[in-house]
Amino acid sequence: ADVGQRLKLVEVNVWQRDSQAATGQTIFEIDVTKDMCNIFGTLHGGCAAYMIDPCSVSSLVVLGNAIGIDGTGVSQSMNLIWHQPARIGASLKIISTSIFIHGRVRSARCEVRLSLFSSEAQLTDMTNHSTTQIWNGDQLCVTAIHSTVNPWTTSKDATRTRL
Repeated sequence: ADVGQRLKLVEVNVWQRDSQAATGQTIFEIDVTKDMCNIFGTLHGGCAAYMIDPCSVSSLVVLGNAIGIDGTGVSQSMNLIWHQPARIGASLKIISTSIFIHGRVRSARCEVRLSLFSSEAQLTDMTNHSTTQIWNGDQLCVTAIHSTVNPWTTSKDATRTRL
C-alpha cells in the first residue's frame, strides 16, 4: 500500500476533438525504490501491475466524471507487456488514456515510461566527481491495456462514447 500512496498525480486532461467522443488522460509520477524491485534491482513485474491498476482506471474515472457517468468498475482483464527494465532510482511517468466507455464496459491503455531526466540516465564526470542528468529519450518500460466492467450500471444509465 505504501507504493500506491507514493504515486503522485501530476496531470489530468479531458478533451474532445471535432465530432469524436471525449478522451480522459491522467499522468502519475513515482521514483523506483528498493521495496519496488526484484533481486536484480529492477522494478518487479508485480509492482508494475500493482501501479498500473489504479493509474489506468483513473483516466476512466476522470472521463466518466466529465461526461456525467460512473467511470468506475472492476477489472475484467489487464494485459501487460514489459519492454525494458527500470532500475532503482529511476523516475517513472505513468500515462493512462481512456479508450472506450459503453454501457458497462470500459477500457484504458497505460504506458510506464522512464522520465526525461531520470536518475537512471545520469552521466558521471569522474574528474570532478559530479553527476549531471542527461536526456534519456523518455523510454518505454511497460505498456498495458486494462478492461473493466461496471456491474452497478443499469441499462437506463448506460451512456456511449466513441473514441
